[in-house]
Amino acid sequence: MSVGNATQAINFDRRDLTLVLGENLDLGGDGSRNGTGKCVCINTIVKVRNALTGEINELTIGELYNGIKSEQARNSE
Repeated sequence: MSVGNATQAINFDRRDLTLVLGENLDLGGDGSRNGTGKCVCINTIVKVRNALTGEINELTIGELYNGIKSEQARNSE
């Protein structure tokens, strides 16, 4: 929905950081934002590499989000 008619590919085999950014240009007249996410579903599976160990894990966007929030809560205590 947000990348047009051309296929988009990201090489996750690289050893450096891959960052996916986007700009929401779909601001409706009522201020609503439609299709602004980079993933269509909370169950979308992503691969995440541990920068310290090199270990690669598959998890859902929901699991990634919950893990980040838990880590932030632990660090703020």
